[in-house]
Amino acid sequence: MLWCVVGFITSTLLAVIPRIVKPNASWRTFHYSWAIPALLSLLLAFFFYPETYFIRPPVAFNGRILVQSATEKVDIYEDWEEVPGGKALPETPNSRLWIRHLKFCGMTSGGWKAMRGCYSQVLGCLVNPLIFWVALLNACVLASMLSISETYIDILSHPRYNLSPHACALVHMAGAIGALIAWPVAGCLTARVTCRLTVRNHGVRDAEQYLPAFILPIVTGIVNIIIYGVAAEYKWHYMWIYFAYGLSAFTFVSLSTANILWVTEAFPRWAAPALVVISGASNIASFGISFGIMPWIRSQGQANADIEIGVLIAVVGLVAVPIAFWGKEMRQHIHERWGTSQLGALRPQ
Repeated sequence: MLWCVVGFITSTLLAVIPRIVKPNASWRTFHYSWAIPALLSLLLAFFFYPETYFIRPPVAFNGRILVQSATEKVDIYEDWEEVPGGKALPETPNSRLWIRHLKFCGMTSGGWKAMRGCYSQVLGCLVNPLIFWVALLNACVLASMLSISETYIDILSHPRYNLSPHACALVHMAGAIGALIAWPVAGCLTARVTCRLTVRNHGVRDAEQYLPAFILPIVTGIVNIIIYGVAAEYKWHYMWIYFAYGLSAFTFVSLSTANILWVTEAFPRWAAPALVVISGASNIASFGISFGIMPWIRSQGQANADIEIGVLIAVVGLVAVPIAFWGKEMRQHIHERWGTSQLGALRPQ
């Protein structure tokens, strides 16, 4: 939900900025004015937004007691007296709405010691193929977004379209709509699919059951970049460019949600460093790719370059197929060999 709402708000603000800032004004003034809020948000997030984890309690299912560890090892007990720690206390009935799940107070904090332990684990997550694959997929999707963001202004403001700066900025409204749609479509669909797979797995939820969440952003990521490239190359109606931009925002939000669900469920002990690798490595890679986007387009043409990016997304996305079949064994092997440290764990045991 947060990815959708934040994406909607930021895209909406970008759409109205040309009506606030004069087109001929210096862009540096805009960036200088927002540097202070950006720095303030960084400090607030670092000092007042600690990493939290959620303890997974034992549950009764089919006449037995299931206890699932941080590595998703399931122990089965016949009676509550055999369960370490005993029976979990029932939740107090509460009349508040679902927003109570967004509270930060009452959760267990990882602490400063856990934060220091994350730095060494970042290197381990970087060479973890099940995490590096997600970072690589994220980098490919960001490359497609860079191809669109670096060229749409020139395409829409020049013949055949000749749109005004205000009209060009409305492309961000398409992005806002795409980000907002990702909430009910990607979020609810993922929840329904994982619940159905859990029921078929006799009530045991494995991390691999979250892999279907990648299908939608991979497909939309391929479709949006190909539509944009072909529309820009062959001068289709400008609404196709708007549509591709909105689909790109939908792809980014739904992929970001899938990324978090996958790494936190697959490697709960390394949740924080895994998210650092996915966000940091993919952004570093996309920053490097940004220097080659325009030469790539000039040499191959807009359509060919964007089709090639779409092929890259498809190839990297297909890695999810073998992960779905053999990823659980690999993940358990990684946990058994290198999973002794619980610093930075999402669900320490």
